[in-house]
Amino acid sequence: MGRTTDENRRELEKALHYEDAHLKGMIGNEFPATLGALIRQKNISVLTIVENTNISKSYINKLRNPSEKTVNPSRRVVIDLALAINATLDETNRLLKTARYQELYTRDPAESVIIWGMLNKMTGKEIRRLLQEKGLDGMFKEK
Repeated sequence: MGRTTDENRRELEKALHYEDAHLKGMIGNEFPATLGALIRQKNISVLTIVENTNISKSYINKLRNPSEKTVNPSRRVVIDLALAINATLDETNRLLKTARYQELYTRDPAESVIIWGMLNKMTGKEIRRLLQEKGLDGMFKEK
């Protein structure tokens, strides 16, 4: 666990009432803003994202619009989006955290390939191709 998580757990353990716990770094609905900022920063169109994922344009727009009813993307969708926008490892992990998921996991074969690709500055397309070559692209197939 991270330092903040450990500190919050200690606060919860010692609190007689929940309100007594002084918790830090609580996660809000940051995913739409984080995704929208990354899309703008990378200067990638929603159409390009649609072409490089199994995600519809309307769903992507719902995900990046904080005024919409809260939409909780699956972990697969968050990773798919990260590859489509050529996110770095840090950006991908930030997206996962704001969507309330764990960071990419080195013990998962597909995710370890993604991590390696990002650390080696491969594009999302190159990483997808590598996943396909290794037979690990099933995580992006629609279920």
